[in-house]
Amino acid sequence: MERVRINPVIPGFAPDPSLVYVDGTYFLVNSSFHLFPGLPVYASKDLRDWKQIGNALDQNRQMSLQDSMTKLVGSNDVEEKIAAQGGLYAPSIRYHKGTFYIICTNVFHKASLPPEVSEYQNFILSTTDIWVDEWSDPVFYNFHGIDTSLFWDDDNRVYVIGAASQSPATKIRQFQIDLKTGAKLSEEQLLWEGISKVYPEGPHMYKKDGWYYLLIAEGGCFADHHTIMSRSRDIWGPYEVNPANPVLAKADPNGYIQYTSHGDLFQDPSGQWYFVCLGVRKNNGRFIMGRESVLTTATWPEGEYPVIDPVQLDVPLAIKRGESSEWPVRRKPGRPDVGFVRIRDPVEENYEHGENSVTLTSSNADLSQADEPVTFIGKRQRRLDASASATLEPLAPSATNGSGLKTGLCYYKDEHRFTRVFLDVDAKEMVLEIVNRAKSIERRISRSVGALDKGAKVTFGVEYTELELSFWYSVDAGTKEKLEGIDTLDMTGHDFVGPIIGIYAVSDKQYKVRYSDLLLEDL
Repeated sequence: MERVRINPVIPGFAPDPSLVYVDGTYFLVNSSFHLFPGLPVYASKDLRDWKQIGNALDQNRQMSLQDSMTKLVGSNDVEEKIAAQGGLYAPSIRYHKGTFYIICTNVFHKASLPPEVSEYQNFILSTTDIWVDEWSDPVFYNFHGIDTSLFWDDDNRVYVIGAASQSPATKIRQFQIDLKTGAKLSEEQLLWEGISKVYPEGPHMYKKDGWYYLLIAEGGCFADHHTIMSRSRDIWGPYEVNPANPVLAKADPNGYIQYTSHGDLFQDPSGQWYFVCLGVRKNNGRFIMGRESVLTTATWPEGEYPVIDPVQLDVPLAIKRGESSEWPVRRKPGRPDVGFVRIRDPVEENYEHGENSVTLTSSNADLSQADEPVTFIGKRQRRLDASASATLEPLAPSATNGSGLKTGLCYYKDEHRFTRVFLDVDAKEMVLEIVNRAKSIERRISRSVGALDKGAKVTFGVEYTELELSFWYSVDAGTKEKLEGIDTLDMTGHDFVGPIIGIYAVSDKQYKVRYSDLLLEDL
């Protein structure tokens, strides 16, 4: 096999991957938490080159994400709090008899609930043509937990396996389900509590050599993350624990790729086993891209437990690069680029898409809160070393006097953590604002720009490396005016998401602003 440098296979904000291989193509889905559209779906012919082909949840009518506020977890005396997002957690993708299924949980974080309490909305989506990017309405079912997956047995009975929440712990439980109605066809039954019993989660069931193999992650999402396995001759158990656990140990704390676990085993056409899971690229305390999707090899001898190799930047591939990079084109024309995301429940009328342009209708609510929709649109940061920019077209006269309009470019994670460069129209200032409440960071730098000439265009941009963010602006394609450089450590944290770079507009009244020349990253 040829060793190929491919990790991460899905760079940027791409945690909790699940994968299925169907008719010569690998399909992968990730968690998306409070972003809309949710549940991005990617495709690859060769495990090297990936393309986002859609989002399984892309209609506001299907589900609300508004109750997905971000909780800052930790006492006031800790140096850094954990940012725990709500929204869409840990989907699993499977294929059975001509239909693709994605099963997932919408986690509600509400201000009215105690900090340690969440509510859960579990659901299943399906499609018979994944290339059209049109999924069914959700089939809801009752389960008090997260990280669900589906398993079909040889008799075509289908089961849900999930991490049932029994605060502050979780336990792996299972029940039989009717996929059409969401009705439970059996009682829930405990399968396993894990070994350490620290957040057993991310379960997947596999049947091989007459055994039911149950694979889970445990240890929490960060430094203690690892993967373990048990098996049984009966789907209901009892499950005997692999004496050689973990099947994937904790990542080397001195390695570049860390926090590896929560993944899915699969085979390529040659019979080679692989494991796709989440991981972070860590450099001197910085893991600026958040949790990404990474790939590694595994061996699974007949009648034995698998062994998963530590994740490296390069991976032995037993398959050849796909001969054709062409993909089926069945997605309806005129729909927005699949890479664009917004926050929670966006107001659809506030976004008008043109040829490499977007017209925004400003919202009253700002990025710093989670109670009301905010006008923001962007894309996931995909590269460590790159840049992004967008040009604000001339403002209408009504937006230049007493409007309270603030608009610009933002590096966004959630309502507690963002950095942005924007034009404050009333103050006639260009502002750089750095906010990370998880680390008690709030800084604001302003620079007077005076009254812009009628017809002036303003370009906002950011250049980024693994170590620094550098924001700038220019007027009428003039000299780049650079603002203070920002150490990426200020925006790094133990969280569930990764950076989104995009444009936004807020004001006291609604105004339209048009952005052109959108140079945002894509995959």
